[in-house]
Amino acid sequence: MDPFETLAPLIAAATVRIHAPGPGYAPDGPAPRPWGSGFFIAPNWVLTCAHVAMRQRGGGREVGLTFGGRTVPGVVEWAQPEENPAGGLWPAPDLALIRMLEPAPHGCVWLSERTAKVFTRKEVAFFGCTEEDGQIEDISGRCTIRGELGTDGRLKLGNEDEIPEGCSGGPLVDLDRGEVIGVLKARRGNGRDGGLAISVVQLRRLPTPPGPVRGERHDLYQRVLHAHDRYHADQHRNDHVDRATWTDGLSELRATASRALTPGQRVELLGLLAELPPPVSARSLDELVTGLRGQPYEGRLPAPRGWRDGIGLLYDLRQGRSELEAVLRYAVHVATADRPYPAAPEAERALWDWAARAAADAELPRAFRTALSGERAARLRLRRETVSEDAAPSRPAAAAGRPPAHGRPPAPEAGARSHTLLEITPRGWERGSYDWRVCVARPSGELVSVDEDYGVRGLDEPPERLRAALAESFRRGDEPGSPVTLQVALPYALLGFPVDQWRVPPQEGPLGRARPVVVRRADRAPADPHGPGALAGAYDGDAAGEVGEVSTPRQSRWKRAHVGPMRPFVLDCDDGRPESVPAVADLLAWDSFLLPVLCRAADPGADPGALRQVMDGGHDVVLWRREPVGRDGVCADFHRGAIGTVSGAGQADRLPAALWRLRADLEDGVPEAYWAAGITLLYDDPTRPLPGADQPLEAP
Repeated sequence: MDPFETLAPLIAAATVRIHAPGPGYAPDGPAPRPWGSGFFIAPNWVLTCAHVAMRQRGGGREVGLTFGGRTVPGVVEWAQPEENPAGGLWPAPDLALIRMLEPAPHGCVWLSERTAKVFTRKEVAFFGCTEEDGQIEDISGRCTIRGELGTDGRLKLGNEDEIPEGCSGGPLVDLDRGEVIGVLKARRGNGRDGGLAISVVQLRRLPTPPGPVRGERHDLYQRVLHAHDRYHADQHRNDHVDRATWTDGLSELRATASRALTPGQRVELLGLLAELPPPVSARSLDELVTGLRGQPYEGRLPAPRGWRDGIGLLYDLRQGRSELEAVLRYAVHVATADRPYPAAPEAERALWDWAARAAADAELPRAFRTALSGERAARLRLRRETVSEDAAPSRPAAAAGRPPAHGRPPAPEAGARSHTLLEITPRGWERGSYDWRVCVARPSGELVSVDEDYGVRGLDEPPERLRAALAESFRRGDEPGSPVTLQVALPYALLGFPVDQWRVPPQEGPLGRARPVVVRRADRAPADPHGPGALAGAYDGDAAGEVGEVSTPRQSRWKRAHVGPMRPFVLDCDDGRPESVPAVADLLAWDSFLLPVLCRAADPGADPGALRQVMDGGHDVVLWRREPVGRDGVCADFHRGAIGTVSGAGQADRLPAALWRLRADLEDGVPEAYWAAGITLLYDDPTRPLPGADQPLEAP
């Protein structure tokens, strides 16, 4: 049977028309003129394009939804972007979620849980509505996916069929697998290809909760996707449903025959996963999946953030028994994972029972089934022990994503941590333009590119594409109460640029309040074995005995600063009087526990090379303020605050969190933090040099 004939009734039952709020079908009047189309992805939730949902002038969020001969009101709960002041095509992701305000029966589509750039090269189907001879008609068609446009989930569609006006926001369906993989965005004119669609993977760009997740409703992404999976599981289990379900439709498609899970097993598993709290973080989910599939997620599309996304990464790596074993181990890991809030005990047990039953039904070797049971017992035991160790009172401020307002900054994690690296490179031959690249730096030191762009104009505000790349990199590394550090690599002339004042997203507070932000020097010349660094051998031998073997004096000083305790020293100011920065040879001979502080680096007439001189003196941890003192300025508060901050931190790796606390207090108007306005920290790890402009990264 043609897959289109199998799936079309299911898709049509979930497709809606979106229009202005108000009356819909009237017995004696015409149907309302639609703005576009949409489709139910969960009970009472419609997915469409932002440019369709936000079409109403004046920023109104109410819409009308017409389906199955009735019209009900809805409200736009999320749209990205919410407007398009530039005109033309709306920028990606161009998606919106609409919540239906009155209950009414409807079907729901099956959303793909796979993470892929281009899902299929085979035929796909689209659905929506259009106006024909003054009448609003439902319409469908077929085309192919020809490739991608950009790196933000836009799919290029072929011109095998016309995509008429009114279809924007409708579903794009993979006919081979029987799942919705995209949202129609635009048709193309002038005889060019058929149009554009947005991958449903872009739904992962829904905002993450700003504080701790205490329930499913605190995270809109989990709320809607869990409802989707529960709906299909309930439909599958209900023997009294007198119409075909999506599971029935999937069972008729030949492409599902070679998979490790039958359609029924797949929908049942996803329904069980939806009964559990979501992963603690995207990072913890990545670590779990990486352990099972043998490779981390490296795509430029948004990384997985829910249990259904994680299982989607296990598909297509291998088929048959190996795939099934990976899925069953994944189910055991999910059933025994840490939780952001408690799970219902019966939900964890039900997932384990499903895994054990599936292993037995597939007649997997007894050795594997025994190992599966043992793995579950070991993980449960480890979780109990961890909970006992963590029973001490928690810090509410840190749990909410903000460092404690008083006292010592949070201790860094043992071992290396991941961080976000933003590289900004001005184009010397194009005044006012720059290139940028955002990477996730793993604890191992490898860099994975998230996105990059070239020839961008203006540094005052980051463009939307850069904001999206930063937000994605943060989501991949943040843990509750412990956001990843943003390292900003800048040329020397821009080291004082206030990236910590950027807002990502625009409606939230500055970056420096949300997470630690430090700078690195991007244009430092390679080390010269016969240059100034060779003069530092006087302290190199002493350091090696305490912190282990090191290869250069600069690395030795870096390691000593992380052993602590650090002793701050203001170099360029003495009781309010400007002072010259010591010579490079003197700085190289400094005790390696001394940390340089610059008070007047931004003053008019100050030595523009003072900071460079300190760096050339072997110092990679430097504190300064980027705002001038002024003629009547008093330095005592800055000296006192900087010295207290460094001394209180004790070790260099605690300083980024200390500045995070200061910037948060400054943003909250705490008077004791006013001295820290414009404070900047150079934190430039010589043991992990920045990649060269042409150095390849771990890219997708």
